[in-house]
Amino acid sequence: MQDKKYILEIYEMFKRNLPFIIREKEIVLSILGNRDNIIITRDDGNGRLIAAAVANNSTILLLCVDREYQNRGIGSGLLCECENIFIKNGFNKFNAGLGFDYIMPGVPAARSYYKAENEGLSQDINNIAADFFAKRGYIHSCNCDFFDMKISLGDFVKDSYNIGDVIDGVTYKWATEDNINGIYECTDDAYGDFTKYYRNKELYNSSSKQKVLVALCNSQVAGTLIVNSEDTGNSTGCFGCLTVRHAYQGKHIAVNLITIGTKYLKDMGFKEAFIGYTYSGLEHLYGYAGYKIWVYYMMAAKEVENGGNL
Repeated sequence: MQDKKYILEIYEMFKRNLPFIIREKEIVLSILGNRDNIIITRDDGNGRLIAAAVANNSTILLLCVDREYQNRGIGSGLLCECENIFIKNGFNKFNAGLGFDYIMPGVPAARSYYKAENEGLSQDINNIAADFFAKRGYIHSCNCDFFDMKISLGDFVKDSYNIGDVIDGVTYKWATEDNINGIYECTDDAYGDFTKYYRNKELYNSSSKQKVLVALCNSQVAGTLIVNSEDTGNSTGCFGCLTVRHAYQGKHIAVNLITIGTKYLKDMGFKEAFIGYTYSGLEHLYGYAGYKIWVYYMMAAKEVENGGNL
């Protein structure tokens, strides 16, 4: 287990340099504290942390350099150390962002790598980090865009439906443990990478601030959405891991899930709602409820020859 005070310093550096990244503090601290992490740091000579890289298996979970110390080769040095560790441990493919979990699913970027609509990018986002990785041999490894989205709930007006309503024969309700197997079947069918995020049993506790909103059609789970009514900062609630079973796609289930979930957060008194780690096509769906793309992610990956020729 990593030293808690040390991990908190890395977290604070992460927040001051990447203020547009919305991720629950306790989740980030837990990821940073994973006992399998390899943490490399730099200080200013007086013990103040100015840069850090966090590596786990073949993934760079975080690489961050304080703004006033950028463009001095510090980031390049940290990246090189991470890659050499990966190679030493037998990996010839590595990535930045998504590993056993993620602080960010990829490298923050201010551009689409595929084709997107409904942009409303954070004023703090740019392409410096994405260009940094691209110049060092990393590519966007997916044939679609990945991004976060956001809406000011003062602008949200589509509030006709509520949790518990039946729309066109589909019931929208909070999931219970009785729905778990059906949820796994739905997420496996729609986007299997999301299934692991639904395995947290606390999501099915009625008193939890993180719950699963499901769409049920003839008792079958047709769609899922994780709704987090815990304040992630600045009165922001969030969603994640929207899925719709292939057989039910095109029936507005995704739109209804996100609209009903957004109405719930607005009723709870939140000022903003945020959708993390979503992908091409869904920005059109979320756009119906007023969401805009907040930040893109370069799903940065690199492969070297066996033997580690960087």
